[in-house]
Amino acid sequence: MEFNFINPRKNALAYLVKILSGCLILWYGLRAAGIEEPYWAMISLIIVTEPDMTVAKANFRARLINTVSGCVVSCIALVIFGPTFIAMLVALTAAVVVAMLLQNYPSNWRLGPATVVILLSAAFTGNGLHEELNLAFMRVGEVIVGSTVALLQTVIYIWLVKRKQKHDEQQSAS
Repeated sequence: MEFNFINPRKNALAYLVKILSGCLILWYGLRAAGIEEPYWAMISLIIVTEPDMTVAKANFRARLINTVSGCVVSCIALVIFGPTFIAMLVALTAAVVVAMLLQNYPSNWRLGPATVVILLSAAFTGNGLHEELNLAFMRVGEVIVGSTVALLQTVIYIWLVKRKQKHDEQQSAS
């Protein structure tokens, strides 16, 4: 019996190992640092993970720009309007306008408005502006950490691949 429908893509194992090991690093590392639920870091790791450094850098840049812009817009809306649905709609509009008007804004621009919705919906249950702004800054920190872990894993992956290629070349030359 053949399983023709099961045909793993190139680099499937690399993605799997990098995502699982990165999630373990982030989960236990950030929990040890006092962040109880490092979901944003793990999501960022998944979004940025690539075996190619050029693509990983582009994903890192896009994730950072989108998250920071979404957080800035959310924080401004929270200060002006408070944690309300109207604030969410205004911030959502602003995030989309920023993404559409700026030249060379990252192609996955939807992460900015998504960040607005996530932060402001979390603020609806917050205990004041200070806590809500702190939440926004914590999320940016988690995104930076998760994206950085993904980028470092790509550096290590490339180094290991080059090392294996060099080893294989030496073996074939012998």
